[in-house]
Amino acid sequence: MAGLWRCWDADGVTAPPTPAAPGPPGPPGLARRVALRTGRQRRVLDRGRAGTGTSRAERGLDAALAHLRAGGGTPAVPVPAEQVPGTATGDGLTWAPRDADDPTWWPQGVACLRGGEVLLVGWYERPTGPWWRRRLPRSRVSVVDRSDPARPRYMHVELVVPRRGPLARVLPPGPVPVHAGGLAVVERGEGGPLLLVADTLVGLRAFALDDLALRRGRWVLPQRSSARVPLLRGVLADLRSGRRPDPFRFSFAGAVPPSTGGTGGAGGAGSGPGLVVGEYRRAGACTPDGVPRLLRYRLDPATGLPTGRPGARGGEPEEVHAGQPPRMQGVAVLPAPGGGLTWFLSASAGHDRCGDLHVGAPGAWTTHRGALPPGCEDLDPERPGDPTSPLWGASEHPGRRWVFAVVVPAGRTTADPPSAGGPRVRA
Repeated sequence: MAGLWRCWDADGVTAPPTPAAPGPPGPPGLARRVALRTGRQRRVLDRGRAGTGTSRAERGLDAALAHLRAGGGTPAVPVPAEQVPGTATGDGLTWAPRDADDPTWWPQGVACLRGGEVLLVGWYERPTGPWWRRRLPRSRVSVVDRSDPARPRYMHVELVVPRRGPLARVLPPGPVPVHAGGLAVVERGEGGPLLLVADTLVGLRAFALDDLALRRGRWVLPQRSSARVPLLRGVLADLRSGRRPDPFRFSFAGAVPPSTGGTGGAGGAGSGPGLVVGEYRRAGACTPDGVPRLLRYRLDPATGLPTGRPGARGGEPEEVHAGQPPRMQGVAVLPAPGGGLTWFLSASAGHDRCGDLHVGAPGAWTTHRGALPPGCEDLDPERPGDPTSPLWGASEHPGRRWVFAVVVPAGRTTADPPSAGGPRVRA
């Protein structure tokens, strides 16, 4: 699965430099015209960036958490482990009724920060109404503050694309129409943490958490860049070979910590930080040597974005694992106690059956049936780099929406047929 990653810088998101004081008036020469045009561009970008009208102290994740801890946002409802379906679930929380039962917004991706004290949960908007009246669907991220687990609070932050050029003067930032099925927070050398959001057909979208800001009464997070895979090249290659085009779907993503030791390959012997992306496919669409697939990319330490393996063209993945379990919804990777890496996959089984948890590595899975709630989605470790860390996940169906801890089972279970799923859960 090869592709060329292309990145666009986020002009208009960072604060522009202060223009120099104008000099004495003179003839309208080339230098004066360039200075005037540059000044106009800076003013347009300043109007269009998401943080317009806010001070530096009112931007970033810390500002959002301060808002929540001062009583802003919405109270979440703590839920004990015995009330969350699944044999591997721990304590968690659920949303306020208007979000827990909302048929328009559906939770998907999960990311943990600060040892599980802060959770990010991605949502996508389902279009409603007649097709001719539908607008471009939106996506958002909920910032959940668990500094006091008995009284969690959350607020929604809309993902937006900053306007550029003359449109920035009159139009608000545009929506980001992605499924938000997977979130991954990665560190980078060129700034603060980067939030990577899976974009099903074109790759990833990148957001700097330092850009989170309150603008015109709503919290927004503007897109910094996008990493896209040109699918047309792969589709044309399939057509020339007489194969049915089957491009990779970026359904979910998970960060990979650096590792030492192990056996290489999926174990990740001596590898640096990376990113695993996977695709959701139903059981009927699976093939032994094809879909669904898991890809592992190397991350550039400076930018936090995927880069190609040494000697490869563009952004080819380091590893391609075909023929993986069906119905995959999320992935998490932790260091193994004896070296290498341990992979975790969540797999849904419908709205009334508990989901499955696959533990191990591609090609060597131990399956725990009924370990997760119905409609389980993404996974992320509470403490990346700690082999004993619990995971966090989310479920999507209205009336059955939990954000929950996952305690990895210690024993092995007998694998049922792939389509079995866990026990049914009554409404």
